[in-house]
Amino acid sequence: MSGYDIATAPDTAVVQLVFTSPSCVGHSKPTERALVTSFRACELCTHSTARAGRLLCDSPAVRLAGQPEALDVARAPAGSCGPNARHLDMPGWH
Repeated sequence: MSGYDIATAPDTAVVQLVFTSPSCVGHSKPTERALVTSFRACELCTHSTARAGRLLCDSPAVRLAGQPEALDVARAPAGSCGPNARHLDMPGWH
């Protein structure tokens, strides 16, 4: 069936419109890198610092532990910032 086909019974005068969705074409696209990464909040946070080409968390809670830590460690459920980014600080908030 195409997008709008008319289905009729041969012995009645009733016309029934049947609407169907167009076929999906999006699944054949090659995968592209997401514009937003899993640590996008950390990338925008004032507490992030770059060392050796890696982004690290340097929030006040991490400073108590001694040195900046990897984002996946800081944002882990038991990490210093946690999955909800407790210590997130954005320049636009000041």
